[in-house]
Amino acid sequence: MVRKAFLMAFIVSFALNMSAQTDLGELTKIGAENAVKKAHQITDLPICPVATLYADKYKTYAADKLEHGMIYSSTKEINTSVGQDVSFHTFMTALHNPRSLLYTTRIDQPPYHGINCRAYYGTVCSGLVTYALGLKVTHRTVDIPVADYFELVNDQSAKGLQIADILWRKGHVMLVTSIKRKKNGRIGKIEYCESVHHGARRVEVKNGKTFNQLLKDKNLYIYRYKELYKNIDYTPITEFVAVDGETKTPYSFNEAICTSKGDKSCYIVGEEVVLNVFGSYKQVEIYKDSMLYMMVDVGQDMDVVLRDLPYGDYQARAFIGKEKSDFTKWKVIDVNVRIDRENKRIYFSSANATPVYWELSNIAGSRPSNKSRIYASEFTNEEKVQGYVTIAAPKKPTKDKSGYTYVKVHFSCDYGRVINKPINWFE
Repeated sequence: MVRKAFLMAFIVSFALNMSAQTDLGELTKIGAENAVKKAHQITDLPICPVATLYADKYKTYAADKLEHGMIYSSTKEINTSVGQDVSFHTFMTALHNPRSLLYTTRIDQPPYHGINCRAYYGTVCSGLVTYALGLKVTHRTVDIPVADYFELVNDQSAKGLQIADILWRKGHVMLVTSIKRKKNGRIGKIEYCESVHHGARRVEVKNGKTFNQLLKDKNLYIYRYKELYKNIDYTPITEFVAVDGETKTPYSFNEAICTSKGDKSCYIVGEEVVLNVFGSYKQVEIYKDSMLYMMVDVGQDMDVVLRDLPYGDYQARAFIGKEKSDFTKWKVIDVNVRIDRENKRIYFSSANATPVYWELSNIAGSRPSNKSRIYASEFTNEEKVQGYVTIAAPKKPTKDKSGYTYVKVHFSCDYGRVINKPINWFE
């Protein structure tokens, strides 16, 4: 009787394990499919600037000329990577606004710190991969070989390739989005997506032999994200781009008023908010948390500058007589970060945003590659509750190096993500 009960328990346990494996495999498949869709959102997005747009020193977009693929810009200093930190909606409304920061601000000039890219919004190669794989922490290319949730694939050839695998070399990373297999089992066309200086794009390799030669010529390694089963969230953005069988839906831009960051944008307390008003409207109504907050008189094509706004949800519309425009919306985020050098802690809190992760970087946002220590990490639930994280303190920089000593905490809300004003650990 005991033997029979043991056998039944073994069978039940085996069946549950097999079911869990099947479910995990299905989730992994969904995660890979979502990665492909999200990569195609970035590569297929229509880019048609309303004024000349300087993306970086290699690429200038002409006004009213349609191209495809998210613009290339390294925004790691200001935390404005599209897909990860900024929504496609916010980016596209900024692209449609000729007085937005996309056209009026260059991040290769002061007060920013020495990067080649110019555009206030955009993405880079690692940004495309981070967004496509659904990673919470914004990755750099240096993170791929050292993160424990990536593994080097045993078969470094086309035969060992799977959808959503990563092609990596020092300084660049791509995502495999399609593998065609012929009836005889041979590898046919392979597609990968990448973000380069001329914009995000799809690249097609004609067969497995050509792909293997590409690996050799470009010194590429195949890595695999082991936690694809977590990538189960996918949001179509069909009003701007439709991918993989989706149907495009129409969208009408607000031609009367928009924040200089774009609609549904994020600011932190103390940051200046600029409303760009177009046309002959006479006044602007500003609402905070659904209550009328203030009214401002305006003139023809005028900017409204708002300072010292308390945290909350805002919206504004322009009007003349009985004619009122649609609303433009934004959030002001409460961000509180301080460091306790003695106890090696970073304290953080927000009244209207969720802490996501912390990082140590240089002032321009670069992080090193180092297996022996962590320079960026997602907060655990326990850390979120207690409001602080204990870290390995940075080393004091030498005279000729700035060091990776700036503390940034990334917070999230339903409009995107923001960071605190970076704090130097040694100042």
